[in-house]
Amino acid sequence: MDYLIRITETDSLTPGDVIRRVGDGKEQQGCFVRRDESGGLIAGDVVDLVNFSFVTEVGMLRSGSDFEFFKHKHRFSTSSVAEAARAIITGWVLFKEHLDLQKSILSFVESVYSPEHIMELSRDARLQALFVPVQQKFKIGKFKEKIDWEKVRDQRFRDALEALVGGKHMTYLAFIPGEQSHKPVFYTIGTKPHQETNVSLQREPFAFKPTHGGHIKIVSDESDKVKRFIVDAGSNFIGVGSHTSLATAEMITNALHELFPQHEFTALAGRGAHGAQSY
Repeated sequence: MDYLIRITETDSLTPGDVIRRVGDGKEQQGCFVRRDESGGLIAGDVVDLVNFSFVTEVGMLRSGSDFEFFKHKHRFSTSSVAEAARAIITGWVLFKEHLDLQKSILSFVESVYSPEHIMELSRDARLQALFVPVQQKFKIGKFKEKIDWEKVRDQRFRDALEALVGGKHMTYLAFIPGEQSHKPVFYTIGTKPHQETNVSLQREPFAFKPTHGGHIKIVSDESDKVKRFIVDAGSNFIGVGSHTSLATAEMITNALHELFPQHEFTALAGRGAHGAQSY
């Protein structure tokens, strides 16, 4: 590791230096930020070179008798092998797949690794010490976050319902299951007509086939402890509009009570929650 310089005086460090702490079975590396009053070194984007992992965006590398500190001799701006090292990154399949992250990935790598270190990892077939922390940092590859689209869908509707104040209303589409083993599902994009709402729904990753549509209007004051809503199922697009029965609207309020027991929902026949001019 002739690309490392042992640090005896931390005063010689300048922000941006790539530093490594070795000892007690650990090897941690990051971008030097500043010295701490306790004698430790604060580093950005710390990686674990033993366990091949990303540790933290900002961390303290504490000093002690069991540890030694090193500084990399070169950074990408001064190294003769910078382009060769950079080619290893830009040739990586995940780098090519994520055009939107390429600048950020290069910035991260060039601040936490030196070109000589990357060339060593390549020669020793240990590029996991580079590629795994990158995947963890940017949540790509096998560390890509899995989005729970059902939670996203439910939270969006919850937020829209909670945002209703001052007599405002919204249109909705819903799937009301015939079996108790399934839960009801609601979707809204505000006050848009039901047909337009359905077009939007079918573009979503959580699209479902609605069985009902109608309106929800808040009728309580902001000072009331309990929010009260009136609800109809009077969509012409997916229903019979003003001819909708009270029993059908009660199916919707029963479903809303199931999902939002803290609120009160009153069913109205026809388009009673908004008016005859609604869609």
